[in-house]
Amino acid sequence: MLGVVEEPFDIKKFLFGKINNRLTILFLLVGIIAPAIGIYYFYSISFSLLSSDQEIFAEQIFLLDTATMLIIVLIAINIGIVGFFVSRSITKPIKKLHNMAQEMEKGNFDFRVDIKTNDEIAKLGDALNMSAIALGKIEEERKQLEKAKSEFLSMTSHELRTPITPVKAQIQMLQAQYFGELTEKQKESLSIVLRNTERLGKMIEDFLEISRIEAARLKFNFRETNLKETIEETVGLMTCFAKEKNIKLISNIGTIPIVEADPDRVSQVLRNLIHNAIKFSKNNSEIEINAIPQKDHILFSVKDYGIGMNPKDQVRVFEPFYQIESTINREHEGTGLGLPICRGIVESQKGKIWAESALGRGSTFYFTFPLEPVIDVEPIKVLFSLRFEIEKELKEEFISLLGPMGIIEFNDLKNKNAIGKDDLFNYIDSLKELSILSNSNADEFKTNIGKIFGDYVSNEIREKEVLNR
Repeated sequence: MLGVVEEPFDIKKFLFGKINNRLTILFLLVGIIAPAIGIYYFYSISFSLLSSDQEIFAEQIFLLDTATMLIIVLIAINIGIVGFFVSRSITKPIKKLHNMAQEMEKGNFDFRVDIKTNDEIAKLGDALNMSAIALGKIEEERKQLEKAKSEFLSMTSHELRTPITPVKAQIQMLQAQYFGELTEKQKESLSIVLRNTERLGKMIEDFLEISRIEAARLKFNFRETNLKETIEETVGLMTCFAKEKNIKLISNIGTIPIVEADPDRVSQVLRNLIHNAIKFSKNNSEIEINAIPQKDHILFSVKDYGIGMNPKDQVRVFEPFYQIESTINREHEGTGLGLPICRGIVESQKGKIWAESALGRGSTFYFTFPLEPVIDVEPIKVLFSLRFEIEKELKEEFISLLGPMGIIEFNDLKNKNAIGKDDLFNYIDSLKELSILSNSNADEFKTNIGKIFGDYVSNEIREKEVLNR
């Protein structure tokens, strides 16, 4: 590379870089002086015997054998001790570098290594320290930007909400002809303005909710709750909306214990999912609402028999402002923030939310709430693309199973737009047929891929759906 001057090789620097001064003295004493004394002793005895005319006695032969064994043992000890300390002087800094890499992977950029071997390993340690400092600064700037974004979003939403209320009131007064009679065209125009004002007000409220989720200020009012009653009340409330399309809401609620929860938040998630199911269902259809207690959580599901989603929509359905391209959806457009808010509420309680769907065969949305409430709520990122997070997890899974080739294979599939769940399952089957993956590895690969896409449905739910069919 231009501008880089290579340093000349220095044998002294190299030697003292691998072994410190004390190890070098030990090396000289044990590795050179001790065998040298033994060899000199052996040589003196041998020379005196060979130069004399006397016969060699058994005692002298024994003495020679002893000297020989002593030299061999000294050399073996030398090799063992010096080899141990030399290898340790090399592996110890490498282990330090490995630990630092692991800490950096966890996001700990305050970790530092202190390597004084005066060689390439020391230079690598210094380079990692500099990288950690740079990444730490970037991480700090990112946190400040995240904080500024949340504060700006919250402040802007509050400021926007203030003038919306009087604007809406004035429009309603005009519509009620408080200031004089209106023509039909004027009434129609005011209706359009009022609808859009209400939609804008709803969007501002959603932004406020998102700002609370991202700043970990989402409020939960935990109390002993009969969630069965909460679900029934929510279903009853949504029945009037379902009647507009003659849709029947069917609830199947298991024996749910009395738990400490926030019924309003549970109802909020359910209302949103049922509302979406109604919006994407055809007239005269059904929607099933299920709730089943499991080991440490309650599993909720809302199943419709509507238009369904393709794999692309299924991956991105929880992204902010993402709208599924469908003609049936256009007459009931929303803000595009309902599902991201649901995700924020559920994940704030360490739950999971996901969707399973097939185009033309309906969709089922699942979410879980823990039996024990999460008091200390953590911030949840909402205004970002889940697609990139899923791609990152998929790539890591490929690398974990296929090694370095996993990167090449994943990028190739991504370029072909074939990283949907079904595409990946077909790819895994092809690897199994080619004997690249064993049956157990292929099954494990599929299980992990399914978890990334949100296949957390219990066997109990699956068996029930099979029986219903």
